[in-house]
Amino acid sequence: MCFNYFLSSPVEQGVVCVLIIFYPAPLDKALYVVHSDGESDEDIAYMQKMRYTDGDPDHADSDKTFTVEEAVDCIGLGCFQWRIFIVSGLITAADALEMLLLAVLSPVLRCSFGLTDFQVALITTVVFCGMGTFAPIWGIVGDKIGRKSTLVNVTLCIGYFGLLTAASPNYIWILILRGMVGVGMGGSPQGFTLLAEYLPSKNRAKVLIFSQIFWAAGSMFEILLAALVIPTIGWRWLLAFSAIPVLTVVPLLWFIPESARYLVATGQYDKALRNLNYAAKVNKSKLPEGRLVKSQVQTETGRVRDLFSREYLRSTLQLWMLWFGTAFAYYGMVLASAEILRVENEKNSHSCKCNYLTSEDYKTMIISTLGEFICLPVNMLLIDCIGRRLTGSLNLAGTGIFFLLLQLSVPRWLLTTFMFAVRGFSSATFNWIYIYSSEVYPTSVRTVGMGMASAWARVGAMITPFVAQVVLAASVTAATWVYGLICLSCAAVAFFLPIETKGRPMPQTVVYDSFQ
Repeated sequence: MCFNYFLSSPVEQGVVCVLIIFYPAPLDKALYVVHSDGESDEDIAYMQKMRYTDGDPDHADSDKTFTVEEAVDCIGLGCFQWRIFIVSGLITAADALEMLLLAVLSPVLRCSFGLTDFQVALITTVVFCGMGTFAPIWGIVGDKIGRKSTLVNVTLCIGYFGLLTAASPNYIWILILRGMVGVGMGGSPQGFTLLAEYLPSKNRAKVLIFSQIFWAAGSMFEILLAALVIPTIGWRWLLAFSAIPVLTVVPLLWFIPESARYLVATGQYDKALRNLNYAAKVNKSKLPEGRLVKSQVQTETGRVRDLFSREYLRSTLQLWMLWFGTAFAYYGMVLASAEILRVENEKNSHSCKCNYLTSEDYKTMIISTLGEFICLPVNMLLIDCIGRRLTGSLNLAGTGIFFLLLQLSVPRWLLTTFMFAVRGFSSATFNWIYIYSSEVYPTSVRTVGMGMASAWARVGAMITPFVAQVVLAASVTAATWVYGLICLSCAAVAFFLPIETKGRPMPQTVVYDSFQ
């Protein structure tokens, strides 16, 4: 019930209604794995034969056993993983729409509400404040109730408040509702985690890199949409159109299973075996002979203190620095691309700071966004050839160097080239940090580890609007030096990461210390 009698504004009524969305228990039960083709008697018999054991030979009918890692590798890459790839990718693309929206919307909101540089920057900051606050919370929730149920709540939150923002009556409501969109976006990495946990180790890096195409496509689509919608029917329609795609993902989540790694980590072995058997059936393969083995060391999932254990303390602290720098640089370039063009237009205009983006500006932003597509084959080649650590270091160094070149007074085509390079390298860095973080942490703390790390990314993203939209408006040179030095410092941090995850199986618990 929305209590319409007491709440006069449609926006206020909508905010109260969100209580319905965040009740997880019914969703968790309603959206548990359902397979349209059902299970035959043969399937059930096979599953009974493959039931798990506790790893004790005295209690096993057979000496042959297998782990979830071996099962995923044996199932191989096929239609099962591509289904999850598409759903996870659509969530990523929807995130990109909401993120690029901040860049293309800033100039028009500045004019519509007569905002200062500080007020414009605050719109972006509240989004990342919501993301940073709730990223670790969503991570803990994901490790407690599962990746899939968490994703349902996340996508509903983003779409619901995104639509409400289109009806914002004033600047204050825009801040509140965009902050709530950020709350939902803080849980978006759950989709990436779910995909990573079903990928065979030999294909994991390449598939995760290729998934970046959804972010790049979403970014490109948002700029094209803005170029068409803002000059014709206005910015409110752009907000509505940008929120709709994420809501279309919710029904698709019905058709993907919960993570088998998560189920094993939480002791739900029958459900894990059911999902693995279904994956093998879809891929036309079979599970290894024997029985699914329980981990010899059972640990509680989602324990934050495990991130600071002897095995992972240094990795955790360095990853926090890298997530901060990566988000600071990437979102800084997203916002600075529109701001640099606006400042350039301001030099040739007498309308104070109220300058809309022109068709040429949109063209420049589209070309620079293409850099995110070019980075994919380069990252795909490097990450398995020279390793994760060196790939991350090179990407961060490239981002820093081309950021410094943006301060030069050059023709528009050369400025576009520099922006293209920064977008490419910074996007490659973001892709790399997601892959490395999902590989380095064990299943028992993977989403909480990524959630805590991505919270530091949100801290960087909360700060970057004041550099990209306030400092840059006063001095392009000062802003680019800030970005350049932070990126080069992070390049050194990446080079000295303690664990190389190339060819390393994804661990299940914090006591897993092989290949370190």
